[in-house]
Amino acid sequence: MKKPGLATWILLVPMFACCSVQEPAPLPEAASDSIDKTYTPGQAVLRLSDEVTGTFNLTDHPEALEALGIHSMERMFPDAGEFEARHRAAGLHRWYKVSYDRNVPSTKAGNELSTLPGVEDVVFLPRKERRSFFNDPRANEQWHYYNDGSLGSSFKAGSDINVQPVWENYTGGTRDVIVAVIDGGVQVNHPDLEGVVLTAEEGSRNFVDGYSPSVLFEDDHGTHVSGTIAAINNNGIGVSGVAGGLSGYGGVRVMACNIFSDRDEEGDEAAALVWAADHGAVIANNSWGYIASSEKMAAQYAEYFANNETPLRNAIDYFIQYAGMDADGNQTGPMKGGLVLFASGNEGYKHDMPAEYEPVVAVGAFGPDGKMPRFSNYGEWVDILAPGGSDTYYHYDEWVLSTTAKGMYAFESGTSMACPHAAGVAALLVSYFGGPGFTADDLKEALLYGADPNAIDLQGRTVGGGKLDAAGSFSYQDSQMDPDEDHIRFSTTYAGDWRLKSHETLEVPVQISGNNKAQLPVSLVTDCPGATADCTFERAMLHINALLAEPGNYTATIKVGSVTGRSYPFTILPNHVPELILPFEDQIINAASSALTTLSLDHHFSDYDEEDLNYEINLSGDNVVQTSVSNGRLTLTPAGYGLATLTVRALDGRKTEASAQFRVLARNVYQDMDIFPNPASDWLNIRPASERTVSVELVNLAGATVYSIDSVTIGPFDPLVIDLRALPGGTYSLFVGGERFTIAKR
Repeated sequence: MKKPGLATWILLVPMFACCSVQEPAPLPEAASDSIDKTYTPGQAVLRLSDEVTGTFNLTDHPEALEALGIHSMERMFPDAGEFEARHRAAGLHRWYKVSYDRNVPSTKAGNELSTLPGVEDVVFLPRKERRSFFNDPRANEQWHYYNDGSLGSSFKAGSDINVQPVWENYTGGTRDVIVAVIDGGVQVNHPDLEGVVLTAEEGSRNFVDGYSPSVLFEDDHGTHVSGTIAAINNNGIGVSGVAGGLSGYGGVRVMACNIFSDRDEEGDEAAALVWAADHGAVIANNSWGYIASSEKMAAQYAEYFANNETPLRNAIDYFIQYAGMDADGNQTGPMKGGLVLFASGNEGYKHDMPAEYEPVVAVGAFGPDGKMPRFSNYGEWVDILAPGGSDTYYHYDEWVLSTTAKGMYAFESGTSMACPHAAGVAALLVSYFGGPGFTADDLKEALLYGADPNAIDLQGRTVGGGKLDAAGSFSYQDSQMDPDEDHIRFSTTYAGDWRLKSHETLEVPVQISGNNKAQLPVSLVTDCPGATADCTFERAMLHINALLAEPGNYTATIKVGSVTGRSYPFTILPNHVPELILPFEDQIINAASSALTTLSLDHHFSDYDEEDLNYEINLSGDNVVQTSVSNGRLTLTPAGYGLATLTVRALDGRKTEASAQFRVLARNVYQDMDIFPNPASDWLNIRPASERTVSVELVNLAGATVYSIDSVTIGPFDPLVIDLRALPGGTYSLFVGGERFTIAKR
C-alpha cells in the first residue's frame, strides 16, 4: 500500500513478450507469490506495441480471460483532447490497466499476460505509502521557518529554511503558481487554506478507482502537506505557509490530486501527474512512495525504475517536459516545464524508488537540532534536506506544525513534511522570477545550488545536497541574472491584442526579473499622451487612458536603464457618436400632486462603444417642471401649471452627442377640461385631457354668439386658442361639445 510520510513508489516488474529479442530484466528480489502483499492486488499494467495499440482486445484471448478472471481493461491515460497528440508522442497511449481476480498471484498473471501478441511489458504496481513519520496533536510553533535556538536545548539556531528574508525582500508567493499535491486529498474549505486550494471545477481531481473524479476527500496527510506549502499568511488564524502570500488572502495555489481514499484505497499516481501537467500545475509535490520490505529490495526497485520504462516514469518525464505549456508547446504558465519533488522515505534506507530517479528532486529531512534524523533515507541521490522533524517520539514540538483535516492543526514528522518545504520554496522562486523564458532547469538549479552545504549533521551518512535555504536560492538566482539583455525578463498578460475603445482605461502590471542585483531605473517611453507608468526596479504598472489621446496606433516601452526594454503596441479605436434609438413621447404630469415621473434615458440613447453616457437637460418654460438625472434616469417633478419643452443631450467621454426634444404638460389630471386663463384678457385656451373633436360656441349675456366653430380637433398638446381682444369686458358662456363654462373677460 501507499504509506504516509515515506516516499514509497510504484514497483514495476517487467515481463517481456515472447516475440521480443530483448533479454528479460532481472526481477526484483522475491518477485514471486510471496510478495503479492506489496503489490496492488488484481491489477497489472500492459505496455502495448504501436502496431496493436487501439486494436488490442482481450476478448480475442479467452484463455487469458478465463485463467485470470479479467473483468476490465482501459487506457491508463484517457484521451486528453487538445493534449492527445503530445500524449501519444510521449507514448502514454500505449499503457493499459488490466483488472483481474484479486486472488490470482502476480507471477501467474505476469506469465499469462506477457505471452499475448503485442504486449511488450507487464508491470505490477506496488502499493504506495504516505511518508509521514508520526500523526499527533497540534502545537503552536513553526521552528522550521525561523529557529533562533530559544525554544530549548534541542533547537539549534539556523536550523530552518531561512525564508523570512524572502518574505521581507522578495515575495510571499503569487496566485499564478499552482502546486499539484499528489496525496490523500486536501480540505478545500480549511480556514487556513480556503480560496487557495482549487475546487474540482477549477482543476483538483480524484484518481482513486471507483470514485467520481469530482469527489475530493479530506485527508490529514494531504492537508498537512498543503498547509506547509500554501497556508494563508497574515490572516490572523492558524499557521503560516512557505508560499502563503503576505496580505492575508493567500499566495500560491494547490491542485489537490487524490491518490488515496479515506478507506485506504489507492489511485492512479501516474495519471495524476499527467493531469496536473495538462491543467496548469508547474510543481508536483509527492510525499509518498512505494513499499519495500528490505533495503536490498529498495535498491533493486530503484535500479529497475532507473533502467526500465514504467507508467510513472513516463508521467514524471511528461510533467517535467510539458508542464506550463499548451498543446502546441507555447509557454502559458509562469514556467516552461515542471519540477517534480519526492520525499526520500523514512526507512533509514540507502535507496528508494522513485525518489532515487535522477530527474526528480529527492527531499530528505533534518530536525530542529540541525541533524539528519535516523529515519530519513539517504545517499548521493538525495538532492536536498528540509525540515521533517527529529527522531523523538515524545517531543512533538520538534516536528513540523501544519494544517490537518476538519479545520485542525497538528505536528507531524517524516520526509513527507520535508518535501513540501522544498516545494514551497520552489513556488516562491517561480512566483518572483517566473515568466516568459523561465524554465524548470532554472528553478531546479536555483533550488539546489542555493542550498547551504555542510549545515546539517548527517550522523555518519552521505547525501548529494545541502540544507534548503530560501534566501540562498534567491541570492543564487539573482547572481545568475546580471542586468544584461539576455537575463532581464518581462512578464505581463499582454498577448499582442490591446485594443482600447476610445473611452476605456487599462492597467497592466509588468513584472521585471533580473534587475534585482543592479536595481537599474525602470521607465516608460511612449508616443501616447494617455499612457503613464508607476515603476520600481522590479515592477512597472502601466496605465492607459484612451480619453487623453486621439484614436490611433501607439507603443508603450518599459525600459530597464539603457540595457533593454520591452515594447507593447496598442490601438485606441475610433470613437462613435451616441445615437437616439427611441424618440421621446410628450409627457403629461399632474400639477395637482407631488408625484414624480421617471424616464430611463438609456432606453432612448445608445452608444456603439458601450460607453456609459452622461446626460444634460435644457428646459424652456419656467415654473412648470423641475428635472434631475441620476444613473441614466430622468425625474420630472411638477412645479406649476403649463407647458415646457425639454431638450436631452446624451454625451460620451469625448463630448460628442445626440439630442432629442419632447414636451411636458403640467395640468390637473383630475379635470377633464382646462379653460384658462379665467378671467382672460387677450387669449382663451381650451385644453382637454385627451384628444377629441368638438363644437365650440361663445355667447354673451344678450344671448348673441360672438364666436363659433362647428367642428375642431383639440388635444392636451394642441389646445384651441380663441382671440378675445375685440370683445368687450363682461361675462360669457362657453359651450364646448355641449358642456357649459362661464368665462370672465377683462
